[in-house]
Amino acid sequence: MNDCNKLKLLTMKLNIFIVLISLLFFTHSFAQESDTLDLQENQTERKKLHSLPYFLDDLMLVGGLNRSGLYWSDQFRDLSYGSGALIGLEGLIPMGKISFFHYGMHYSTRNFSHLNQVTFRTNHLDFPIFASFSLPEFRSIDWRFLLGTQLSTRVGASQSGVYPVGPQDQFQFDTNDFKNFDGGMFFGLSAEKNDFYFRLRSYVGVNKLDRKDQGGMNAFYIDFGYFLFRRYRQ
Repeated sequence: MNDCNKLKLLTMKLNIFIVLISLLFFTHSFAQESDTLDLQENQTERKKLHSLPYFLDDLMLVGGLNRSGLYWSDQFRDLSYGSGALIGLEGLIPMGKISFFHYGMHYSTRNFSHLNQVTFRTNHLDFPIFASFSLPEFRSIDWRFLLGTQLSTRVGASQSGVYPVGPQDQFQFDTNDFKNFDGGMFFGLSAEKNDFYFRLRSYVGVNKLDRKDQGGMNAFYIDFGYFLFRRYRQ
């Protein structure tokens, strides 16, 4: 009887061992299958990204700050610059070994003050189109000189502050007299490293802002960009 109990105990231990081995094998197989599925999903996702149109390879999100004002205005002695910002998308297409074609769309604000008491805020949709040319590389940073044009349509304007009581012939800007379209030229310098982009540029508009004044808008920009899909490019 004692030998029979020992045999039963041995059989029970053997069964437990077999169950544990089976569970371990099943868990390992499931983990391998899960890893394989994850790898296949990642590869599929990468293939989808690689199949994106070529022009999306260098698509970037752009944001920036500016200081803007009016130039060539009859009221230049009473004008001062204001701070604005922009956000948008830009892309570039290589045109040769050292030249690139850029295009984009921004939502931007350009502001100025009159008599240090009244501030005008103008909102625009900007469409920059320009070319850039590579300069000698410095410490793995891609430097480029850029030159181009920018078309703008004004989508809104507002005024903060009130003009003080003064002579009847005192000039006053009025948002109702602001023109809706503008165009101009800009030039600058950009730097690019991996997925990041930095740019300094100056813009000069050629159209009058206010119908009663001959001044046009100009601005100085600091822009930052991030390439959205470049990391997935083969």
